[in-house]
Amino acid sequence: MRWDPVGSEAHCSGSSYVGRIEHADEFFPRVWVEMNRRTENPEKIRIVFLGDGAPWIWDRVPDLSNLDSVCILDFYHATEHLSTICKEFYGEQTEEYWHHFTPWRKSFLEGKVEKVIAELKQMRMKCKGKKRHFLQGQISYFKENKERMRYDQYMALRLPIGSGTVESSCKNVIAARMKQGGMTWSESGAEGMLQIRTSLRSERFLQDFRSTLRPAA
Repeated sequence: MRWDPVGSEAHCSGSSYVGRIEHADEFFPRVWVEMNRRTENPEKIRIVFLGDGAPWIWDRVPDLSNLDSVCILDFYHATEHLSTICKEFYGEQTEEYWHHFTPWRKSFLEGKVEKVIAELKQMRMKCKGKKRHFLQGQISYFKENKERMRYDQYMALRLPIGSGTVESSCKNVIAARMKQGGMTWSESGAEGMLQIRTSLRSERFLQDFRSTLRPAA
């Protein structure tokens, strides 16, 4: 982890990667193997899980976490939901949009998600029909994730609050190689290239290459 004193935010460093075309139930054990590869005992370190609000991610995190783990909802996904609310009620980039979005975003950074939820509930009481249903969905999203939205605490611990490193890796490690002009892939070919790319970018290609040749021989 690297701390940027200018931007007052943490960035991931020393990244390694795993990849496979498979169901999440099969993929998450690969993450566990990578965790054990990176440290002698994952039970004795703080593990940070950072992701969007997709239930399939957080439903599987307990299988990998320890008692000292920290779960963080990506701050920018959370604020995208705020932006969606402001667009729906006040129009995109209007003065009224910024009048609501800016203080709500600040409240999130200060760890005051309950304050925003309370204000949204007040708005819901004045709505009917589709807008009421829409707003209830946004409220539910924040309520379900509020324990992962203590951004003031995470920043005090110098932990990252955005998943940009992961998302850029999907582009740079995988898409940049496999989505070039005119390319088509069989599933087995894509799987092979995926393993090569993750191995190269994790800086262990020679080690993985030798371990692959051994059983093949």
